[in-house]
Amino acid sequence: MPTDAVLENQFVGNSKMVGKGLTRIGTITGALEESQFVGREKEKSDLIDLIAQKEDHQPTVISAWGMEGHGKTTLVEEVYQSPKLSGLFDYRACITIIHPFILEKVLMSLVIQLNAQSSNRNGSSFGVGTKVTGVEALIEYLGNIFRSNKCLIVLNDLFSTAEWDMIIQSFHNMKNGSWIVITTREENIAKHCSSKKGSIYKLKVLENKDALDLFTKKVLVQYNLAPFFHL
Repeated sequence: MPTDAVLENQFVGNSKMVGKGLTRIGTITGALEESQFVGREKEKSDLIDLIAQKEDHQPTVISAWGMEGHGKTTLVEEVYQSPKLSGLFDYRACITIIHPFILEKVLMSLVIQLNAQSSNRNGSSFGVGTKVTGVEALIEYLGNIFRSNKCLIVLNDLFSTAEWDMIIQSFHNMKNGSWIVITTREENIAKHCSSKKGSIYKLKVLENKDALDLFTKKVLVQYNLAPFFHL
């Protein structure tokens, strides 16, 4: 019969094995989640290169459009988080438009993100001791930020041209070199937002191999099967 010391050593050894197994599963799962950006590398590279242009151009709008599930959100998030762009802008904000659409909530989301960046960088927000509410006050507040700072603003999932018209009218006097990136499911909305040639991107259906790879990885991660397939 095993002694207490032997049992203790077995328990410790088994615990270490389990710990290593869980660590391996977590590492594989995390790697798979990070690799789910499949088949969009060219679009990502093109958008980053376009935004990284050095010219002091007027504020520019880029539209990425395609059917639901084509990877628009993932694409713009990858672009937004690109290290190549991180030092090119004074401030950045990336929001998903919530529906039903309420302009005040959109503007407030932008203010919150921009204020958080200012606090992290300077130790204080743009408007110390103030609570900005109401559409007109929010527009004025954002205008003060946009006027003196080069910004990258990402607006994900626009549903209509009316939403865009309300938002863009709220962006007064954006500094040269600022960019706005929007995603939408409709071509007419993309064209309405971006009039400049070369600033509209249609996300095509993934090639069969890329689509299968993406589907397989998502299923393996969802059902925790990755370790069994040595991925």
